[in-house]
Amino acid sequence: MQIVKTLLLAASLTLTSQLSLADTEVASVPPIVNLNKDIVIRGDIVYLNDIFSGLNEEDKKPIARSPALGQDVELSARWLWALAQQNEVNWQPNSHLDTASVTRESQLIDAVTIRNSVESALLERDLTDGKKIVFDRKDRDLHIPAEVDATIRIENVSYRPGRKRFTAQIVIPATGKSYITKAISGNLIEMVNVPVLRNRLSKGDIIGPQDIHWITIEESKLNKNAITDLDGLIGMTPKHSIKDKIIIRTSDLDTPKAVNKNGLVTMLLNSGPLILRAQGRALESGAVGQVIRLMNTQSNTIVNGTVTGSGLVTVSLISQTITGN
Repeated sequence: MQIVKTLLLAASLTLTSQLSLADTEVASVPPIVNLNKDIVIRGDIVYLNDIFSGLNEEDKKPIARSPALGQDVELSARWLWALAQQNEVNWQPNSHLDTASVTRESQLIDAVTIRNSVESALLERDLTDGKKIVFDRKDRDLHIPAEVDATIRIENVSYRPGRKRFTAQIVIPATGKSYITKAISGNLIEMVNVPVLRNRLSKGDIIGPQDIHWITIEESKLNKNAITDLDGLIGMTPKHSIKDKIIIRTSDLDTPKAVNKNGLVTMLLNSGPLILRAQGRALESGAVGQVIRLMNTQSNTIVNGTVTGSGLVTVSLISQTITGN
């Protein structure tokens, strides 16, 4: 009986020893560590267990600051191996291709949204009527952290009419504590609507309403004698061929000639209440309203008359000095 107890005790001790040894061996097996290839960071700090998976929670060790918003950082195999050795991580690269990319998680507020917000703020203050907004810097998209509300408010709007300049501040988010405050500035350019030709017209063509097209340009680009209303265009004729959609100057146009030099005209001779008709020859061209010299083809007398229509010249005989040819 004593022998049996002794054998059972020996077997128990042996089993206990084997179990303890197995536990030791299991505990000594290092965890399987893998490299995370595409790493997206939410926050300002990159931790060791962001780079490698399979680490314990206590291995959440800060190793670097996150990349700038909207930018990626490539980690080489050499750098990663040095990082693993420094922190006693059981990992090594198989080749130089074992790299990782670290990206700071962000969201985008596009340049159009920013521009529209600024324009709305200026419009609310009645600053943009008839003006174009020109920003000092080229429009750019704005990256913000993923955890920040992607809303905008515009504040501290200031305008100097003499210099036609504005300044303002972009604040993100629109409510609560501001995360991003960015100054923005630019000019408010006076704009003006200008009539131009819809199609090319040649010398002698008469400009009508159907020939007009309107464009909007900066007021500062207008020449002093540029035509800015329809009264200066309708019924006029180009002195030379004029292209479409270009600014037209008063010097480019002429009043259409109702009477051409050496052309036959009808002379309306006013003598008090009487109006007589006679044929004459124009000695010079003239538009409606202009005074020209003409010759009576029957008497060869030269008189002055006012052009009153196409081929019509009115002559007042009362104040007219008639001379022979």
